[in-house]
Amino acid sequence: MPKDATFNEEDVCNAIRDRVLEQRLAPGTKLTEESLCSIFGVGRTTVRRAFLLLTRDNIIQLQKNKGAVVASPSPEEAKQVFEARMVLERAMLEKAAQNVSTDDIARLREHLEEEADAIAQTDIARWIRLTGKFHILLAELSGNALMCNFLEQLVFQTSLIIALYGRSGAAPNCKGGDHARIVDAIAAGDATTAGTILVSHLTSIEGQLVFEARNSEQDLHAIFGT
Repeated sequence: MPKDATFNEEDVCNAIRDRVLEQRLAPGTKLTEESLCSIFGVGRTTVRRAFLLLTRDNIIQLQKNKGAVVASPSPEEAKQVFEARMVLERAMLEKAAQNVSTDDIARLREHLEEEADAIAQTDIARWIRLTGKFHILLAELSGNALMCNFLEQLVFQTSLIIALYGRSGAAPNCKGGDHARIVDAIAAGDATTAGTILVSHLTSIEGQLVFEARNSEQDLHAIFGT
């Protein structure tokens, strides 16, 4: 983290959320107050406030005698997350296809270029974060703030699930070109095709999961770049 920056609880929360979205902060990792205070140069009160924000979104869990740990969704919870995403995102695509503007499509295509650039630069953490945010951008086009907030939580849960159950050493988990095909379908006002591609996309990701426990020991200073 930048040495001369000043951080508050939102900054700490967002930094942890980004590492989760990038699948760099593994489920089950213990988040010690002492380490985070050192990393961000803040007091324990700030860290505890950040923990409360993250608990609200089910990104971390506060466990008795253990403190804060990154959440570890169970296999059943993982299945429920994917099921919920398929239903919710398909409904949101219906609304997005009705409301989308040329500026919206341009913004989505610009995002796709960022994804491609991340792959070209072999910046996998950035690419993973961008692929998750693509779905959040799609959700925003629906114009339904409540659905967007829920979908954002599900996207973060998906990152935890993939980090926990994704095949170790496997290639990036999104099928190439799916995001572009979804954008093309929305631009054409074809919500049915967009929804079909989306469900196939999520089904493919879910099919790559292996429900086995992983080691969760991590160096927080290395993860946050200090």
